[in-house]
Amino acid sequence: MTKVAEKIVKCIKCGEESKQLIVYSVNFSLGSKEDNEELMRHVQKCPKCGYEAVDISIEDKNQN
Repeated sequence: MTKVAEKIVKCIKCGEESKQLIVYSVNFSLGSKEDNEELMRHVQKCPKCGYEAVDISIEDKNQN
């Protein structure tokens, strides 16, 4: 089963709270291949400072 939810998260960079999509799991036997791949690539983006990460409430150490 594909599991996604919306949750209010606080940006680790600027402290702004915003509603973000959280992807918990993707079931590739359901839905289209394109939709499932898009969910797998989903990143959150802070509307105030523009910080992007899989989870903007945690600092992404791999980001430049």
